[in-house]
Amino acid sequence: MAANTNLFADKETNNWFKACIGLNVTKQGLTNFLCTELQKLHTVVGSSCGKCPIEQLIPCPTNPYCNKKKRTNCPFHKSQKPQLCPTCDNVKQKIILQHRYGAPSWKNTHAEKWTSDYWEIGKCYLPTDGYSSISSVQESDFNGVISIILNCLHFQTCLSTLCLSPPPPDKQCPLEKVIQSTSKVFEQ
Repeated sequence: MAANTNLFADKETNNWFKACIGLNVTKQGLTNFLCTELQKLHTVVGSSCGKCPIEQLIPCPTNPYCNKKKRTNCPFHKSQKPQLCPTCDNVKQKIILQHRYGAPSWKNTHAEKWTSDYWEIGKCYLPTDGYSSISSVQESDFNGVISIILNCLHFQTCLSTLCLSPPPPDKQCPLEKVIQSTSKVFEQ
């Protein structure tokens, strides 16, 4: 127990705590902005029928979601054939068009909720892993918030051009630098 009392005397540990607190405060500061803009995006993208799961909206195989080791079983898809739903397909296509790299994170989202939950559409712009069970912006982490802003083209209309210049994925892009710096904080 005595070894733990010196934990806060270490300058590096204190700096790490300060960085974590700073990231949390910044995320909280961006939360209302992100919610408002995702609601606007939801209006632009539209509403789904509310019945189609994402597994039925994208074909099998679709990388990186399908990991078929056996020809007959895909762990991501319930069916090998996508369901033809013009309403949901239209929403899906608009989500793709709004994604900077044209590659939404389908594993994160529940397409059945696209009709009523703007956050489920926002989750398509998060990193591919670790966010499927996150049910709100408030539950997300700083990296998730910045990833949505970076990956969703809608946010280009909300930010100063300086935030995205040079454009991603250039490592000199300020938002790319933010993600790099965040990663460094958590590597230590």
